[in-house]
Amino acid sequence: MNPDETLNLVSAGIDVGTTTTHLIFSKLKLEKIYTPRGVKFEVTKREILYKGNIILTPLVDGQTIDYLKLVEFIKSEYELACMSIDDIDTGAVIITGESAKKENAEDLVKALAYKAGKFVCAAAGPNFESIIAAMGSGAAQYSKETKKTVMNIDIGGGTSNIAIVKNGEIIDAACVNVGGRLLAFDTEDKIVRIEDPIRNLEDKIGIKFEYGGHITIDQKRKMARILAESLFETLDRNLQTQIAKNLLMTNPLEYNGTIDELMFSGGVAEYIYKQTEEYFGDLGKYLGEEILNIVKEKKISIHKPAELIRATVIGAGQYTLQVSGVTTHISDIDILPIHNIPVLEPKIDNKQITEENVKLAIQKSLNMFDVKEGEETVALSFKGAIGGSYAGLTTFAKGVVGALPNTIRKEKPVILVFDRDIGNSVGNVMKRETSAKKNIISVDEIIIQEGDFIDIDQPKAGGQVVPVVVKSLVFSA
Repeated sequence: MNPDETLNLVSAGIDVGTTTTHLIFSKLKLEKIYTPRGVKFEVTKREILYKGNIILTPLVDGQTIDYLKLVEFIKSEYELACMSIDDIDTGAVIITGESAKKENAEDLVKALAYKAGKFVCAAAGPNFESIIAAMGSGAAQYSKETKKTVMNIDIGGGTSNIAIVKNGEIIDAACVNVGGRLLAFDTEDKIVRIEDPIRNLEDKIGIKFEYGGHITIDQKRKMARILAESLFETLDRNLQTQIAKNLLMTNPLEYNGTIDELMFSGGVAEYIYKQTEEYFGDLGKYLGEEILNIVKEKKISIHKPAELIRATVIGAGQYTLQVSGVTTHISDIDILPIHNIPVLEPKIDNKQITEENVKLAIQKSLNMFDVKEGEETVALSFKGAIGGSYAGLTTFAKGVVGALPNTIRKEKPVILVFDRDIGNSVGNVMKRETSAKKNIISVDEIIIQEGDFIDIDQPKAGGQVVPVVVKSLVFSA
């Protein structure tokens, strides 16, 4: 194959979770793909170069991640892998679970990305983490190949992240505070770690959890059973007990159709699929056993995913597209370049576009990715025809603006990406007919996916093209 037709990248993925942190290096082969709308590079081969050690995520106290210890760990992993920062072409650093709630999570993820190399980075909220886990475990690919509707439950130290995947597309997500390390113990079974959600069990167990307090094996099993039952109330979409309602972190699952199979990933899944018997001084072993008991009691069909504890990103691949300036609208060039913008794809019915439908679709997409509107800049991607007339474009534009009141008020960028040549039309209509007058970036002829990250540079060649770098999260499965 012509060397110009392929691209090889060394990529890294760093996952800082509630319980564990690990790093993985990969070699990605990208091949040039010719499409009716241009040329792109697509990941066609993944080769794992180094699977790093798994350590307990270091904490200074209950609210702060120990940045120095984390950096020291990452540095040592680079050395063990015989890698330097200059060797890394691209990558991703994701902070998830309870770690994403810590006070310094946002600053930490940016600092790690800077220290580690050319990375996309995110402190993933509970729904976004569910999406990452379903991709990383292989559930999305399995659903796509088998045409089954599967529910992936990624059970870590602090949370269980749930994603429903239909024909390869994630259609619903939720998260519940059920995890294996909500309580941790020393060698004498005295409590050394307490996460707030576990206190919901105190009245039921008849114990006030305190550091140094002794916990028996029977009490551990009882707690694990309550956590497992609470998890299944969420999975069954039938919340009955107050404990289950209290443990739910997000909105409950909305999908009410049939689920063909359940898949479990995360550290606790190692026990569910009997991959380990090792005890780590927490509830994980007992929680896995109780979940498996309920699976057998309910005669539930489960499938073992491709990845268990490493159901996460292994890095990011990237390709560049140039977009015609003729059909692109950029109201304020001085806000460019802009980097590492997450891509959301609101699911709208192109045949029934109303202001309310567009608004609700965007709001649902923001919620799926845990984005607080007006606080984080995102790119909204739309596929297919969007209103064939001036009136139709006006309806669409008003729906977008209606979903982004804080973004408009704060004059943050409104970034719209289309696969058809309507970017200029939509941008002009939005500026004329809505309250959005500044910082509108409306680009087209780009094919991107939900969950990608993009960089948008300033227009080049006299404004004829806008370089856009698309960075897609890459998974081992």
